[in-house]
This record gives sequence, structure tokens and C-alpha cells, in this order.
Amino acid sequence: MKKITILLLLSTIFVAASLAQDTKQTFTRKVLIEQFTGAACQWCPSGAERIASAISSSSSVVWIKHHAGFGTDFLTNDIATSMTIFYGGGLFAPAVMFDRTHFNSSQPAPVMSVGQVSDIRGYIAQAKGVATTCKVYTPDVAYDPATRHLSGTVTGRFGDNSYGDSTRLVLYVVEDSIVGPQTDHDRGRINNFVHMGTVRAAITDMWGDPLVVDPANENSFSYTVDYTLPDDFVYRNCLLVAFVYNYDPSDVNNCSVLNAAQGKYLDSHLGVGEVAESTAMRIFPNPAHHVATVELSSPSSACRVDLLDAAGRCLLTRTAQGAATLQLDTHQLPAGLYLVRLTTPDGVATRQLLIR
Repeated sequence: MKKITILLLLSTIFVAASLAQDTKQTFTRKVLIEQFTGAACQWCPSGAERIASAISSSSSVVWIKHHAGFGTDFLTNDIATSMTIFYGGGLFAPAVMFDRTHFNSSQPAPVMSVGQVSDIRGYIAQAKGVATTCKVYTPDVAYDPATRHLSGTVTGRFGDNSYGDSTRLVLYVVEDSIVGPQTDHDRGRINNFVHMGTVRAAITDMWGDPLVVDPANENSFSYTVDYTLPDDFVYRNCLLVAFVYNYDPSDVNNCSVLNAAQGKYLDSHLGVGEVAESTAMRIFPNPAHHVATVELSSPSSACRVDLLDAAGRCLLTRTAQGAATLQLDTHQLPAGLYLVRLTTPDGVATRQLLIR
């Protein structure tokens, strides 16, 4: 009788443990790629092209850039210089880290050199292979161009109680299409280089704000956005990047990102007849050399993409036919600044494309 009781007790414990495990939820991870770059870094444009090529077939990454690691330039800020702590000593560029996690054992900390395309894809796959019980939803914000005020919320949740006092939310303002100087190992100094994905400001503290999690509501959290965009930021080219990570100021190798999310451009609430550029398309790599990929967030057979030169002449036209991406063959075009124009039933949106 005692033996049967023990077996029943062990069986009950096993079932309870199984049920507890079943309640643990994991989520799809968006890998945060942070590149370190600079206008004086002649190898940084090619490093960015390799990253762009590596992520061209992946939608589950968020790619941002800190202008530090190789001197300073007109886009360097306190955030960029502070993030160089993740080098673990000794600065260089082009450099990159994935989810602020120490993946490369030959380096002392999360930052490593930008390798070849296959290397980058390998580290992205390694980062995606780390299970996460945290989900960060796309920032839900509204922008008023008249006051330059940004309001809304950033929300998320945990699949279990895998959070604590060191779990923090970071919210960056990231700006695309900033035209300025850049050094390139092939062409020397470029005065009209298009800088993409630049971290311009932090709405939270740059090291993040502590999370207030509600265990009674699926371990959810919410952060209120109340921010005025600086006058020198072009709001049409700005978006928000949010991520949750472990803040450990005593150990840079214990600061891994749990998950990330990227919002839409701040002009995504335009009036009738205008298409929000964020909801319309994304172009990569930019600058491009042989091929530029246009990614459509709402593809349909009625979408048309035109490539125009500086004089407004249409050089080529592609129709989406319901495809999410289109390839623009640019290898025979002279280097320079072009316009990519998207026409949909709702209106027209344009983006600059620099061809090298």
C-alpha cells in the first residue's frame, strides 16, 4: 500500500511539473543587430553592405547603427560613445554585436568585427536559436507634426516570470536617410553618402527604464511615450526601436537582449492620398551597388515601383504582382543619388537610393 502511495505521489508531481512546463510560453525572437560605424571608417560602407546582404531574406531582425568605434563624426552622440563599453576594451570598426550577447569566443565581449555574409548569417541563426519568453509589440504611437510631439505606448509581455529588477526597456529614436560625408576605401571621400539606421536619441534612459510587470495580466508591461522630437530630426525618416534586455553594469557579458521590435516611420498617419513611407517600402542595401531590394509591407498587384534619376526621368519600372519584395538591377547605372517611387491605389511614396 505504501509503495502504491509513493508511486501515485511521484505521478502527481510529474504531471504537475509537466503542466507547469506547458504554461511556459516562448515567442519568436527579433534579433537586435547593433553596428558600430563612423564617417572616417573607410571599410564601414562595405561592412554595412555585407550586413544588408545577410539580412535580405530575413524579416526577424532589427538593425541599428552607433556612430562610434572609429573616431567620431557629425552623428556621434552620448549613446554611441557609451555603447562602446560592449567592446570590452580596444575600439575598431566596422564592428557589430547581436542581441548584446557574447557569441564570438575570440572576442572578450559582445562586439566583434563585421565578418563575411556567411559569418553574419551564422550569428543571426545562433541568436535566433536562443529561446525567449519575452515579447515586445510594435510601438503604438501617434505623431503631431505641428508640435513635433510623440505620444503612445510600448507594450509587451512575458511567457513566465523570467523578469526581475534588472530587466529593462530601451526605446530609441532611429533616423534613416541622413545625407552627409563618408570615407570609402574604393571612392575616397563621399559628400552625399546616405546614412541609415542611426540611433539619434533615447526616449528612455539610454541604459533603459525598469519594467513594471503585471502578473495578473499575463505578465504584461506598458511604457507611456511622451516625447518631443528635436528640430533637427526629419520626422518622415524617424522610427522607434524598442527592446528589453538584462541590465548589468558590472558585466557587459550579462546584458543579453530578450527581444526587440521596430515601429513605423513617424509619418505613418498622413492624410488621404498620401502613403506612409514606413508602411509602403523599405530599401536595402542603401547605398547599393549591383542590386537593390525593395520590400513592400502591403504588396498587391496594383503596386508599381519606378526608379528615377535626379532629373525625374524614369529608368525602369517593376510591378509587384502581389510579391513582398522586388529586385532593382542597378549595376549598369552611374553612381549617384536616385529616387525610388512607389505608386499604390492609395497614393505615392518616394525614397532616396544612393548607387555606388
